Amino acid sequence: MAFALATTAPAFAAPPVEAEERKAVIGQPATIEAFPQTVTLSGVRDARQLVVNGKYGDGSVRDLTGVVDLKVEPAGVVDLQEGGYLRPKKNGNATVTVRANGKEVRVAVTVAGMDKVTPVSFRRDVIAAMNVGGCNMGACHGTPSGKNGFKLSLRGFDPAADYLQLTREQFGRRTGKHDPEQSLLLLKGVGRVPHEGGQRFGATSVPGEVVTAWLAEGLKDDAPTLPAVKKVEVTPPARLLKAPSKWQQLGVVATFADDSQRDVTRLTNFSSSDPSIADVTPTGMVEFKRSGEVAILCRYLEELVAVRITYLEPRDGFVWPKPTETNFVDTHTFAKLKQMSIAPSELSEDHEFVRRAYLDCIGRMPTTDEAKAFLADKDAKKRDKLIDALVDTPEFADFWALKWADVLRSSRKTIQVKGSYGMQAWLRGHFLKNTPMDKIVQEVITANGNSYSNPPANYYRIAKDPTALAETTAQLFLGVRMQCAKCHNHPFERWSQDDYYGMAAWFARVRTKPEPTIGAKPNGAVTAEVVFTARDGEVNQPRTGKQMKPRYIGTGDADVKPSEDRRAVLAAWLTSSENAFFSKSVANRVWFHLMGKGIVDPVDDFRDSNPSCNDELLDALAKDFAKNKFDMKVLVKTIMKSRTYQLSAQPNDSNRDDNKYFSHAVTKLLTAEQLLDAICDFTAMPEKFAGLPVGTRAIQLPDGEVNHPFLKAFGQPARELACECERESDGNLAQALQLINGPTVNEKVRGANNRLGKLLAAKMKDDEILNELYFAALGRAPFADEKQIALDHVAKRDDKRKAWEDLVWALVNTREFLFRH
Repeated sequence: MAFALATTAPAFAAPPVEAEERKAVIGQPATIEAFPQTVTLSGVRDARQLVVNGKYGDGSVRDLTGVVDLKVEPAGVVDLQEGGYLRPKKNGNATVTVRANGKEVRVAVTVAGMDKVTPVSFRRDVIAAMNVGGCNMGACHGTPSGKNGFKLSLRGFDPAADYLQLTREQFGRRTGKHDPEQSLLLLKGVGRVPHEGGQRFGATSVPGEVVTAWLAEGLKDDAPTLPAVKKVEVTPPARLLKAPSKWQQLGVVATFADDSQRDVTRLTNFSSSDPSIADVTPTGMVEFKRSGEVAILCRYLEELVAVRITYLEPRDGFVWPKPTETNFVDTHTFAKLKQMSIAPSELSEDHEFVRRAYLDCIGRMPTTDEAKAFLADKDAKKRDKLIDALVDTPEFADFWALKWADVLRSSRKTIQVKGSYGMQAWLRGHFLKNTPMDKIVQEVITANGNSYSNPPANYYRIAKDPTALAETTAQLFLGVRMQCAKCHNHPFERWSQDDYYGMAAWFARVRTKPEPTIGAKPNGAVTAEVVFTARDGEVNQPRTGKQMKPRYIGTGDADVKPSEDRRAVLAAWLTSSENAFFSKSVANRVWFHLMGKGIVDPVDDFRDSNPSCNDELLDALAKDFAKNKFDMKVLVKTIMKSRTYQLSAQPNDSNRDDNKYFSHAVTKLLTAEQLLDAICDFTAMPEKFAGLPVGTRAIQLPDGEVNHPFLKAFGQPARELACECERESDGNLAQALQLINGPTVNEKVRGANNRLGKLLAAKMKDDEILNELYFAALGRAPFADEKQIALDHVAKRDDKRKAWEDLVWALVNTREFLFRH
């Protein structure tokens, strides 16, 4: 789970602001404003977090909550605590005056109900306090087996079980009615006795007060009629900060089912999506360490709200270069770069572009003739013309069929050799015809019949039970990883167990049975199966025992007629142009394959705690994809024709450290299949794969289990996971050994009838041979210094063949050959 959690005792107040920083933050605001503008506190347990903003002449907004002067009149009605936190003291009215460098605003405060008994709520307060302290997180007592004999539900998703644990487990030694101050829950939580997790909250903090009061009041549980949380709102919902304003106070208000509201800021668990950019204290104060963007996750009980905050620091002397915008991809990419004071790199050279375009679009390098023809073409629109031509080649279908076969897990281990060949042919056929992606996905989701004669039916052989199908479908086609919600509500996301099992309910009636007349073997084994829909079958939520209705994730229960195939209803919703999950997921996946990194990354992990780097760009791509009826070729061409795609990989001074906003091309190692094909093409020595026709390329392999040592060393996936992450892209020692002295490279470099051998046999001049080798390997002629070094090396050697082989081997091992730039 790519998310940071605090594992040490939390702080209890906003970080101190030094005097000079205080002065710089306040500056000269045009106006100041406070939220809320009026405050009503009801009862001794109520509170309110003020959030104070300064508005400035340049249109910017700064958070001044921690640096303004606050005064309450008359005294004694309300207690004004550090950080603008208001607590009631007695019934009455008061005014909080907020001052900042000559500007002033007043907040009217009314306090009532102080004479009424307001008991602590176990489910609203105590569970929330343990969330803030981290007591019930996965690394502590929220683990399935608990820790040191004490087990809580993860993030308090099962308060009934937690109540029994706290009040009955170990004869109540964790909590005690008769001597509440000696309860281990309190003593360990505030650090008064040794505790492996250290101090979790201060005795005078709100979580500490809540636990102390609940113990003193007799360990009461809430009535079954306690109104549930309806929604949680955070102030501000988003914010753009500019230096010197690197702080932002958050305020959190919960609304309950009876429409009552309550400030829960100090009972909210805050987390930063990227602590290297910004941290957040348990009191909701965000502090940036450097320029960047984060999502601050604000979780109160089971409700989760993400707040996007951006902090910018001006770059001395930065001037936006005003690059040409080709289409909306550039408009949104460059708008983000300009906002972040990052200048994009220059346009790539033609020789860089032509190699990149061939590799990204159809999976292979350009031939010598193709590269020469492109470089010689003087047409200003030659790049667009090349892209249009590439998407219409059969190799486009080969390459993109490979990508989808990987994540659909088409392998002889799961669907036998015949099944994997059928899946590859089915996918390739659709990409050849340019079948819209929604139609392809619909065929997969609704597939019935024999798995050999109807290849998409293999989807139900690979994952057979409803929960596995729910996880796979959500991850592949919605970009949502729901696995964590199988055993408990998702700890870092809005998905609950009900969402998980509601998704599984779509597949509750899918069945498979052997097909004895197809694929029978002498020993009686059956290799094909028939997929069909049964008349009954349901999914129960294991914790509650509730029978789940099919559910559209993020929307609610679906209305499915008894006579309808649930999967057909799911497929129609899933691929609807109104379903942003689908269009964003597929658009982001295609962007990832072309650009080397997703707008949301990892590519299939859309969640609030893993925000996109450019919301506007992703939204625009998704809408355009849907508007064009999910046409894959249109999407690919839109991305590849943008200036963003065609930028050089060479960074400049302002974007050298950028690995997020696509200011320059991503340099990435060729995939295993691309690299093997590249070596074969360069040396003109095709690889022979067992059981496949001569001339079959690695990107055309229908099965990931060919057990080729070179492919495995370079990360060919086993197709066991529905995740792009299974394809390894990091370098390792096995790869180095394959390139230096592995049999695949050596046999092709030293083959008698390889490209080099034919060039030598043709009695070509040395500079002509060198030119041909460079074009075959890198899609360009050698640079002057490269030419001189190579020709000098050949001239010094008596064995000319060996000398040229040295050069071929060196070219194979260059970064320019091994990587896509």
